[in-house]
Amino acid sequence: MPNESGVPASRVQTAVAIFSLALIGLSVIAIIAIMFLGGGGLKKPTPFQLLITDFPLFALPLGALGIIALFVIGAVERRKHNARQNAPTKQKK
Repeated sequence: MPNESGVPASRVQTAVAIFSLALIGLSVIAIIAIMFLGGGGLKKPTPFQLLITDFPLFALPLGALGIIALFVIGAVERRKHNARQNAPTKQKK
C-alpha cells in the first residue's frame, strides 16, 4: 500500500474549491444560455436575461482568483506541514 504522507485538505481549501467550481460551472452554463438566446433571435432582453449575460463577466474572474487562492493556501499548508515534520525533536537522556 502506498505511503500517503500528503497534507490533508483543510475546511478552507474545501470551501474555496467548491466556491470556485460553482462559479466557473455556473458561468459555463450562463455562456451556453447566452448562445441559445442569441441564436434564438432575442430582440429585447428582460432583466433576468441581462443578469445571465453579465454573470460570466464577474464570476469567471472570481473563479480564477479562487483557484489561485487555492494554490496559495495549499502551498502554505504544505510548508507548515513540512516544517512540523522536519522539526528537530528533543530526546530525553
